[in-house]
Amino acid sequence: MLYEMENEDLHVTVSSRGAELWALEGADDTACLWDARPEVWPWHAPVCFPWCGALEDGWSHGGHPVPAGRHGLVRDLEHTLVEQSADRLRFRLRYDGPDWPWPFTFETVHALEGTNLVTTCTAVNDSPEPMPVQLGFHTGLRCPFTPGRRAEDYLVRFQRPEAPGSVDILPLSPPLFTGDTVCLAGLTSQWLQLEERDTGRALRLWVEGYPYVLLWSQPGLPGFLCIEPWSGYIGPGRDLTDRPGTVLLPPGQTFSRTQRLTALL
Repeated sequence: MLYEMENEDLHVTVSSRGAELWALEGADDTACLWDARPEVWPWHAPVCFPWCGALEDGWSHGGHPVPAGRHGLVRDLEHTLVEQSADRLRFRLRYDGPDWPWPFTFETVHALEGTNLVTTCTAVNDSPEPMPVQLGFHTGLRCPFTPGRRAEDYLVRFQRPEAPGSVDILPLSPPLFTGDTVCLAGLTSQWLQLEERDTGRALRLWVEGYPYVLLWSQPGLPGFLCIEPWSGYIGPGRDLTDRPGTVLLPPGQTFSRTQRLTALL
């Protein structure tokens, strides 16, 4: 089911499936998020939890193999709307299923603050054992977001000179993602933004506090660019606790991360 909220600057649509952002439009009706064309990439802005990335060899718990796909569980499950107002939506998921040994509760809050869309995800470990967790955002920004433009008319601007080559600008070009993902670790920039070269219009994602930030699209830049702040990263082996950035969450404790998207339109 789809739910909407808006203020003077932004209009947002959220799906109960995964509590996923489905659409974000500016006051001038600029569409900011990828439209999830299934033949290209069938998502808008999923959340990755309780792990980020692929588990290509599967993993095991207590010596037993556990089925696992890409980017965790929560993006594929139905969440329940538990709070709604003109500028705030809160969803809840309680999971105690066969594909993850630790029961957990997961809440997602989307809130509008002027030209900012703030998404906060909070997990609670409902099991009697420590639970390994990673959390990441996988927001697909529409590129181009101005009709009639091309992806080559855009760049990724860093707050500080931390793009490849120690500069503050990464130009976008169709071959950029032929080798898949650009992974950036240990950034000190508070934000990265997808920016229109000649106008300065931009979609800014705040990434402060995240040890990993990924840039991803498909070869040819077919209409989107993902800027992905992750708390953890992929790693070798079948033990999730060995993956970089994994946190062992004690029973009854919470793990929370926030993403802020600013529309500079």
